Amino acid sequence: MRSIVAPVRYALRRVRHGWRSRGAWLLVAALAVAVGAAGAVGLFSDRVRAALVAESGEALGADAVLGAPRPIPEALREAAHTAGLRTAAFVTMPTVAFGPDDDSALVSLKAVEDAYPLRSTLQIAERPFVPARPAPPPDAGTAYVDHRLWVELGLFPGARIKVGRLELRVAGALAFEPDRGSGFRDLGPRLMMHSNDLAASGLTGPGARLRYSLQLAGPQPGLEAVAERARAEGIDMQTPAEARRELAAALDRADVFLDLAVVAALLLAAAAAMIAADNFGRSLRDEAALLRVMGASRAFIGRALFSLLLLLGGLGIVSGVLLAWLGQAAIAAIAGSLFGAALPAPGVLPALTAAGLGALLLVGFAMPSVLAVRDVSPMRVFQRAADDRRAAVWLVRGLAVAALVTLIAAQARSLTLTGVVIGGGAVGAVALFVIARLLLRALEGLRRSGAAGAAWRLGLANLARRGRSAGGLAASLGLVLLALLLMAIVRLELLDQWRASLPDGTPNVFLINVQSDQRVALTDFLAQRGYPDIELWPMARGRLVGLNGAAVSAADFDDPETRRWINRDFNLSWSAQLPSDNRLIEGRWWSEEEHNEALLSADDYAVERLALEIGDTLTLRFADRDVTFTVHNLREVEWGSFRPNFFLLAPPKVLADDRVATNWLTSLYVSEQDSGLLRALVERFPNITAIDIDALLAQVRQVIDRVVEAIAFLLAFALAAGLLVLLAAIETSRSEREHEVALLRTLGARRRFIARALLVEYGTLGATAGVLASGIAQLVSWQLAQRVFEMPYTPALWPWLLGPVLGALLVGSLGWLALRGVTHVPPDRMLRLHAEG
Repeated sequence: MRSIVAPVRYALRRVRHGWRSRGAWLLVAALAVAVGAAGAVGLFSDRVRAALVAESGEALGADAVLGAPRPIPEALREAAHTAGLRTAAFVTMPTVAFGPDDDSALVSLKAVEDAYPLRSTLQIAERPFVPARPAPPPDAGTAYVDHRLWVELGLFPGARIKVGRLELRVAGALAFEPDRGSGFRDLGPRLMMHSNDLAASGLTGPGARLRYSLQLAGPQPGLEAVAERARAEGIDMQTPAEARRELAAALDRADVFLDLAVVAALLLAAAAAMIAADNFGRSLRDEAALLRVMGASRAFIGRALFSLLLLLGGLGIVSGVLLAWLGQAAIAAIAGSLFGAALPAPGVLPALTAAGLGALLLVGFAMPSVLAVRDVSPMRVFQRAADDRRAAVWLVRGLAVAALVTLIAAQARSLTLTGVVIGGGAVGAVALFVIARLLLRALEGLRRSGAAGAAWRLGLANLARRGRSAGGLAASLGLVLLALLLMAIVRLELLDQWRASLPDGTPNVFLINVQSDQRVALTDFLAQRGYPDIELWPMARGRLVGLNGAAVSAADFDDPETRRWINRDFNLSWSAQLPSDNRLIEGRWWSEEEHNEALLSADDYAVERLALEIGDTLTLRFADRDVTFTVHNLREVEWGSFRPNFFLLAPPKVLADDRVATNWLTSLYVSEQDSGLLRALVERFPNITAIDIDALLAQVRQVIDRVVEAIAFLLAFALAAGLLVLLAAIETSRSEREHEVALLRTLGARRRFIARALLVEYGTLGATAGVLASGIAQLVSWQLAQRVFEMPYTPALWPWLLGPVLGALLVGSLGWLALRGVTHVPPDRMLRLHAEG
């Protein structure tokens, strides 16, 4: 027992009386900031993700929707309530409605409950295309109708409309329905009524084509629990991202930007803890040697140092978790107003991950450095020779680096992102070391030329004298500046470019169901009203019935999203040219000679769902005609362009010439001032459906703006971690500098002269590291843009200016602040301290 208690007691005394050791508090601070920065960034980005998903629910009117051709079991709804979710049910079906003059129209009827919709609000107007207002669902005995049905049946405010056995009063024109237009289906004119009227209508008898849906809104764990139970009962669940590919693309890209911030914080925090741990281990060698001289055994020293490390590490990790929680709460309080509501409550996983990072840094980097001290020779008391490190220390560090990379990859959830950032950092470190040594050697010529003043010559001489260590320090500082510049480039260049990808004038209206004999009349109509360059796309609807020669159905797939996709008709188009917002990723585009061949171009979503490869065959049924296509190439679609796009494309002559039923669609931008265009268009072409996607555009722009602001807040944590790395790196040479300053003071040098020399040395080192970091940051940003964010990147001039200035200011200021106290210590005392050491 004594063998355990004595080392622990020694460690406690060491902690209680050893706070004069800069290495100890720097290790605690490094671990605290490492855990705090990683945890705060993780917690805050986790809350931002949850808020973005919640806001995106406005595209579907809910966070998720269950759907089935049979009533949703009441037990499933009760399970949703138990899981903390709000619910709202509705039923859709095609039927026929009769107007005041007995005119009839095929409509898409929707019967909703009072709670519908759970996200966003309905908007109605007195009549079509006049200013709208928010409104609750229709009361029993009333109905809302969209502009197309209003025109088709010649309706007016208060008109009576008959549906089945019911006669309903028209209470308004439906101007906005949040879950309308999530795909090119269910596109009949909308008639919305209260669910209490459905049974009385007599429309729910045998043979009725009813679709039952249940909206869900609430915490993500509850949604996941209900989704699992729904899948077990064969009920599909759809999320906003699945409903709108444009929104899914924006959320995916937002995730990557947030992941990049987490990776940068993790790398900077880990670097700070590594350097601080190494410094702390070196600071203990003299003390360990003295203990060996006094008779302490190697085992006692090992247990004492292990206990000391656990105490300091535990203090740092606990402080870091507390700092993370307070930090993300402070940022969320500031940034929460950007989301128009309080951010969702933080989860526990990011905090646990941050604590795990602290434990990994402690065990993988601090512990080998500290425990290696137990092997220090007692002769170190008399001879300050460097002690050899055992190979086992580097083996443990290598394993820790591998574990750290794995942790970062898990946090980033993208091997490409992890590879680009870590690979760029590793290559950058080597390049920084080599180039920094060459630049520092070139500065030696300036020192010898005599062109510089005395303080400049002394500062440059210090750099030249420590060629290898100065090169290593420049590499460390350069990596910090690289991370900070990378975050700045992401914030000021890539995010702004993403924001600019949705300029004013982005199409906000889709016109669908255009018949072939209306194409010329529609283009003339639009050209006369200032829309001369409208491009119409053909579209045919076919159901997948065969894959590689075998019959296929939804039951053949395990993935719920694939089953849902298979269960509905595919929208297929044809084109001679590759669309401008599409990119080939495999195969080649068809030549003119192949325009009559049954070839197919599949987008990457279809490839993922059906595991398609070039040469596979798909058989699609168009009404009573089956056509077998061969996959000819694979595409990637930029869904964020808000232009008509399709999962499947064919050559132009395979389905043309009325071989299959075809309608056409297009997209255009209609300003608020030109809202009369849609009224005139519906009156002129009653069968054409206009889908307003202004709300969806606003949501995508909102996602972009939220991420831009969130990244700006997260930069503060990256900067804090970066400053600690700089401070820890500067501390590595503190002991040597103290000795040099003491000698200079003994030789009569003034404190102001020494301070200027320190500023020159660290400012030059920082400027050198900044220049190199600027170039490497541009290269890494280019790779991120190309490989991760999939957007073009043009190198900017400002990083070349900011890098050296930022480096000189940060490194010079921190170096001077860290070492200025040394210049105030009397030289005799400083020399005596070093003689005693």
